[in-house]
Amino acid sequence: MGRTTPAAVAAADDDGQKTSWPEVVGWVTLNAALQISSDRPDVSTDFYSETTTLPTDYDPNRVIIVADDRNVVVRTAVIG
Repeated sequence: MGRTTPAAVAAADDDGQKTSWPEVVGWVTLNAALQISSDRPDVSTDFYSETTTLPTDYDPNRVIIVADDRNVVVRTAVIG
């Protein structure tokens, strides 16, 4: 949804750990971050505005959350 990810990253990694959170689209960013931290305490969450350029490097320890100006998640949060 707006961000290209490798097919293997779209659902789960080799260990079966969650790598994307489509369910948080429409949530307030704080609630999304809490859910992601609950699912994957080993990763950090980075927040970006929908108008900001997203990082192009892949970081397996980072979840990218894209939100609008009301702090509502507008894209599937993904590892990257």
